[in-house]
Amino acid sequence: MQFRRPSGASGQLPFFRTIAGRRFLKQASIVIGAFVIGYLVTVFWIFPAPLFSSQHAVPRVIDMGVTEAREKLDAAGLRFKLEDQETDPSVPRNAVIRQDPPPGVVVEPNTVVSLVLSDGPPDVPVPDLAQFPRALAERVIKAAGFQVGRVDTLPSASDRGLVVQTRPGPGVGRPAGTAIDLVVSSGKADVTVPSLVGLNLTEARTTLAELGLLIGSVSSRAVAGQPAGTVLEQRPSAGTRSGRGTRVDLIVAGKS
Repeated sequence: MQFRRPSGASGQLPFFRTIAGRRFLKQASIVIGAFVIGYLVTVFWIFPAPLFSSQHAVPRVIDMGVTEAREKLDAAGLRFKLEDQETDPSVPRNAVIRQDPPPGVVVEPNTVVSLVLSDGPPDVPVPDLAQFPRALAERVIKAAGFQVGRVDTLPSASDRGLVVQTRPGPGVGRPAGTAIDLVVSSGKADVTVPSLVGLNLTEARTTLAELGLLIGSVSSRAVAGQPAGTVLEQRPSAGTRSGRGTRVDLIVAGKS
């Protein structure tokens, strides 16, 4: 009885079943095992890292108020640090104008994000309004972003109605919206302010009008034994040289 070999068989054993093949497999296994062990030692011992990274992007907090920015960074697991404040014409005071690291950068938890806050718009210099008519001076003050404050009159060498000085003075920097006081000339100091103490308001007004003077602000103070409306004090005081049109402020007795 004859057996025929399958077609294509050479009669030789497969390579990995030979001595040389088994030796190759053994050496390859040793090399691969050493590589895997080295990798695991590096990852878990020398440079340990979590299996799932908790890194994430820094949120954008620019233009936010400092409280809102802090809450957003806290929610992202980050800390914050206030570095400085800088003037900015467009960003409101105490809003964030810069952050470091910038938005979108991937960082580790508890990374410190440095914030620079706005100190608001820069101060505006007070304009020089000397010798301006009062009405024009008030328009210039408003155009510069300020408000018109108190207007006082004072005798001076300038014509009546012209600005003598501003408070604060010209060139001094103040935030927009600050009230600027004006001192306006009441004319030449050719009138002596009379004594009004002891007069009632009607008498005081008549006395001032005869000299070209006016009653200014009137405040009251309770004084026992004095009829209501009696003048107790005045400013400017009696005997002061003043110009026509000057206003005299009064303190009168109030009702007991």
